[in-house]
Parts: sequence; structure tokens; C-alpha cells
Amino acid sequence: MYAPLPNVGPMNWIDAMEHLDKNPLLFTLAVLIFADVITGISKSLVTSTTDSSIGKKGFAIHITIILLVWLLYPWSIAIGYKWVGDAVLWLWIFMYATSITENVGQMGLPLPHFIKDRLNKLSDYAENGEPEKENKEDK
Repeated sequence: MYAPLPNVGPMNWIDAMEHLDKNPLLFTLAVLIFADVITGISKSLVTSTTDSSIGKKGFAIHITIILLVWLLYPWSIAIGYKWVGDAVLWLWIFMYATSITENVGQMGLPLPHFIKDRLNKLSDYAENGEPEKENKEDK
């Protein structure tokens, strides 16, 4: 009635791990994570909003994503569902590309209006070129 479960042991996972360096999606994700860190630091310096607690949280999130991908992507290959792992990688690639674009826009670098209009964090920049001042008492 049900399809048999794949017999996946540690050796299957290790075999799948051996080929990770040849995966262009993983390489792209690694480059985007690095670029996100660099643009995030640059944004905080340019906008004078450097905050160590935000930096620590961001670093923890990046490390968590790297570890999850490193552990779970080979497993998806080993059980025959590489397409699921690839779909998750595409999702993270899109999310990091969006984050980099937001960082670049918040630094004041020129972006096309059709991009600014579609990114929530940049909607205030699209209207008047400056971010809306947040009222800390409202939070």
C-alpha cells in the first residue's frame, strides 16, 4: 500500500556530503550569506545604527542556516529527494538576495523604483529618499 522507506544510513549521508562542493546552489548561497553580512555591516556603519545585539542575532541566524543546510541537504540527497533540498536552497537564495537588496537600498545606493516599491523596508526610501523615523515609544 505504501512505498517502502529508503534504507538510509550514515554512509549514505557521508556519500552525499562528498559532493557538496560541486553544487552551484550551495556555492551561490554561501556567497550570498557572506555578501549579506558585509552589506549588513556596511549599512549599519553608513546609517549609524550599529547595534551589537542585532549583529549577534544575525550571526546566530546565519550559523543556524549554514548548519541546517550542511546537515539536511545531504540527507535529502541520500533519501532521493534532492529536489526538496534544491527548493529549500532556492528559497534561501531568494531571501538572502532580498536582504542584500534591502541593505543596499537603505545605504542610499540607487535602485530602480520598481524594486523599491516592492520591498517593504524600502517603501519609505522610494517616496522621499529618507527612512521614516520610528517612534520607540510606540513599540
